[in-house]
Amino acid sequence: LSNQRDPIGAREALMPVVLRSATEADAKHVESLLAELGYPSKEADVRHRLHRSLHSDTSCFLVAQSASEVIGLVSAELVPYFPNGSTICRVTGLVVSTHHRGQGVGEKLVTGAADFARERHCSGIEITSAEHRLDAHRFYQRLGFSRTSFRFFHAL
Repeated sequence: LSNQRDPIGAREALMPVVLRSATEADAKHVESLLAELGYPSKEADVRHRLHRSLHSDTSCFLVAQSASEVIGLVSAELVPYFPNGSTICRVTGLVVSTHHRGQGVGEKLVTGAADFARERHCSGIEITSAEHRLDAHRFYQRLGFSRTSFRFFHAL
């Protein structure tokens, strides 16, 4: 027997990752993941947002869980696309904990959102991403997404 310890993350990589619908009890984990994404929030605010999402027929909020730890999330909304009368699914949040990236968790989360979209007969799925998130852009392209437009935003 070797006295060598497992490399950091090796044990976690062997743990199965399960996708499930979020609950309001996930608020603390969601708060932490949103902070990693650059959106610090208060737990009570996150709990309120989760409540609204979980009670909406046009929302999807999934978490990725490994053992008892929530390690990622995806949120998505159905959006009517007036020009052609279709509905698209817009991913409004996607994050995997830094320690669990590169293990297929993000792909699993996007697949969960795509399943939600297909079940509701969406014509496609869209993801917006900040210009500085180059690793995320490569990830989306690897999954088959293509850059189709620019996004302009004006705060109110």
